Amino acid sequence: METKIFENIEYQVIGNGMPIIFLHGLFLDKSSTKIFFEKDNHLAEFKRIYLDLPGMGNSLPTPEATTDAIFKKLLSFINYVVGTQEFIIYGHSYGGYLAQAIAYHYQNQVNGLFLTCPVAIADKELRLVERHKNEFIGEVHHSENETFYDDFEAMNVLISQSRWAAYQDLILPGLNKADANFLKRLQENSYTISFEEKLQNLGPNTKIQLVLGRHDHVAGYKQQLSKFISNEKSNITLLASAGHNIMIDQPKYVYDLFDNFLNTFE
Repeated sequence: METKIFENIEYQVIGNGMPIIFLHGLFLDKSSTKIFFEKDNHLAEFKRIYLDLPGMGNSLPTPEATTDAIFKKLLSFINYVVGTQEFIIYGHSYGGYLAQAIAYHYQNQVNGLFLTCPVAIADKELRLVERHKNEFIGEVHHSENETFYDDFEAMNVLISQSRWAAYQDLILPGLNKADANFLKRLQENSYTISFEEKLQNLGPNTKIQLVLGRHDHVAGYKQQLSKFISNEKSNITLLASAGHNIMIDQPKYVYDLFDNFLNTFE
């Protein structure tokens, strides 16, 4: 598995077949998607493309701290690595917001869109979010990386030793590398993409799987439901004991839903 760079975007490609582009959340990096999904043996028939979004991981920020600039950079990247092929796109949180924009832009190429806890409305003042809660499963020993443990409880619903370990594997690498100044400017100035009102206007053949957490206090779930419910290609799953870090709260459900989703392309 070779690490490559295209126009300051670092990425890795694994396998062959129909491409799947994986887009991580804000302040994270490609390890949050690669470490999680590469445990899934059902991916062997697909070409997996993991990348660090601009200003995160090992990718340099765009000159302008705007979602429009990041989106434009992603279009260049996709044109380079995918070309005219049909492809699938996965996105989590902010990556899910960008994934919707990509699916809108490439309506004749995006066969599938798998979203976990996607941002539907970038402006936090306009979001309808949920009350966070914790459900504790046994005692958690957290002497290692203890300074991040409060953030773990603040983000996750299910609190257990295995989930604390998963948080350290999936979340901490990105948090430690993110360009905080760039991302702060992005969030304060131009977080909303210029065509947000069109994001749900996807191609007629684009299959959609939406996975939402009932206690998502970051992106919520009700606005996503209202935006996708009328799309006849949409499957929507709302998980009870889950929040914004849904792949840590409920990994088995996410794996199973992703496998079922990919089975429709074989």
